[in-house]
Amino acid sequence: MKPIFFIDYDNTIFSHQTWQIPESTLCALEQLQKDGYKLVIASGRAFRNNSLPEEFQGRITPDCLVSANGAIVEIEGKLVKEKYFDKDLQRRILDYVVEKNYCLLSGQGNDWCTSSIERFKEIASPKQQQLLPKSGDAYKALYEKQIPSMFLADTKEAIADVQEHFPETKLLYMGDELGGADMIPKENGKVKGAKCVMDYYHASWDDIIAIGDSMNDIELIQAAGFGIAMGNAMDEVQEAADYVAKHIDQNGFADAVSKAREEIAKR
Repeated sequence: MKPIFFIDYDNTIFSHQTWQIPESTLCALEQLQKDGYKLVIASGRAFRNNSLPEEFQGRITPDCLVSANGAIVEIEGKLVKEKYFDKDLQRRILDYVVEKNYCLLSGQGNDWCTSSIERFKEIASPKQQQLLPKSGDAYKALYEKQIPSMFLADTKEAIADVQEHFPETKLLYMGDELGGADMIPKENGKVKGAKCVMDYYHASWDDIIAIGDSMNDIELIQAAGFGIAMGNAMDEVQEAADYVAKHIDQNGFADAVSKAREEIAKR
């Protein structure tokens, strides 16, 4: 079978410098699908098939989604997995970040809310502030919602503190450029979500090509038959990869795909 591409979204497809998807990336994604490769968007964001990023401009429809760091899996438009935070753990986390005045973000699609709008305004970049998260009652409503993942948009010290306080979670640092950390139940992760897709297509890890940039990608990059780190990836991710592509804003994704095609041709 043809290899399956598992591709991160933020700072792999979508640039946080330009706040858009490079045209060369869109072209590379389109060509992969035209050539019969399966595309899986493996993101920390809680994407759904009916709420794909508007930046895809109707040009890209992934074959599968591994969203919220593996908590949600959709294959060919069908939901096959949902795994949420335990309710008691969720409540304790929501309480703790308020007590410590940390900036926690949660939401689905483009609707976000935060534990502290004041803290968000202190630390968010002008681009990140375009998220316009809600607070107050919107945050309180999270206590009753099913949450697959959260984002701690705060300092490394805050991330370390929350990780120590909640060992039943994983906090995955997103790098100095983006900052903050994805927060997921310890048993979740992109590798777990990828396994659902692999089982569906009867694929092995040798059939997988993974492309990413942050700590929520590293396990998938290590497990894949061929793992690629973007040139803007964290050092740890680059060290774990089989190939380091150019920076996202220097046609890095197109470079990653070109290298992947070279490797496929050798098989």
